[in-house]
Amino acid sequence: MSQLPVEVVVPPVRLDTTTKDGLTQQVKQIASQKAALVLLDFSQVEFVDSSGLGAMVAALKSLRSVGGELALCQPSDQVKTLLEITGLERIIKIYPNRQVFDQEYGK
Repeated sequence: MSQLPVEVVVPPVRLDTTTKDGLTQQVKQIASQKAALVLLDFSQVEFVDSSGLGAMVAALKSLRSVGGELALCQPSDQVKTLLEITGLERIIKIYPNRQVFDQEYGK
């Protein structure tokens, strides 16, 4: 993985139509400041719907437009299933937990 600065974002417990804009805006702000690797820490996320998936895609596009990247760690089984069904697990790097991310990224 590239040596971009790492920014950790912790989405809300429910990433859905009522909370997606907060995630999108947070990542857009990071992207506007610098190219970065944003790690979405899903350790507290219990539910994601299609709006939440859309927010993740928007975040990925924002970051890639400035040379950044998006990764995700510790998704629940529900989130893993959604990522597999939609094929997002092929374009967003997924780590089982933060420790594995830190080991791979060299922290």
